[in-house]
Parts: sequence; C-alpha cells; structure tokens
Amino acid sequence: MAEMAKVVSFEAKVIVLDEPTSSLATEEAEHLFRIIRKLADKGVGIIFISHKMDEILRNCHRVTVMRDGKWIATKESSDLTMNGIIKLMVGRDLTNRFPPRRTSQATSCWK
Repeated sequence: MAEMAKVVSFEAKVIVLDEPTSSLATEEAEHLFRIIRKLADKGVGIIFISHKMDEILRNCHRVTVMRDGKWIATKESSDLTMNGIIKLMVGRDLTNRFPPRRTSQATSCWK
C-alpha cells in the first residue's frame, strides 16, 4: 500500500502490479482495487499480473495470457470465464481440474 501511495504521488502514467494481493487480506485487496479503479478512471494504464482468476475477471477490462514467455491471446474479460482463462494458460481443456490421487500399494516397513 505504501508503494501505491508513492506511485500516486509521482503521477505515473502506467503502473505494473505483479501479484499485488498475494500478501493482502481481503479487505486490503478491496481497498487496493478501489484505488486502481480511480487511477484507471483518470487515464492511468494498469497492468495487473495475477493468478487469481476471480480478481482478474472482476477487475480487468482485458486479459492477456502468456505462457513460457510467449503471447497466447488477448481478450475482453467479459468474453472469458475462469475455465476459458485456464484453457489459454495451459493450452488444453481441463476436463478434470482435480483428478483423484493415485496411491501406490507400497508395503510399509512399520509394524
């Protein structure tokens, strides 16, 4: 939050935020989003990097997906779903995001 105050005081034209909510509580993150919206309304360009799909879909106008350092796609967030973003990120459909674990039948040495 202190960094955001510094950015505002410098009247930045573009702000890059890399996983800015990773160490914030929910209330702090919402406060940050209010600040970001105000800055965007004033014409400041915001690049918001995150793996939190709900934050992306709720707060971003456009989504650009990159994989292995290469551009994959840029789409309007209103045209995307969480599964759509994940498909772009991994390069295939995920029909089973949380498959059951396979456990081996290894013999225990404990008696």
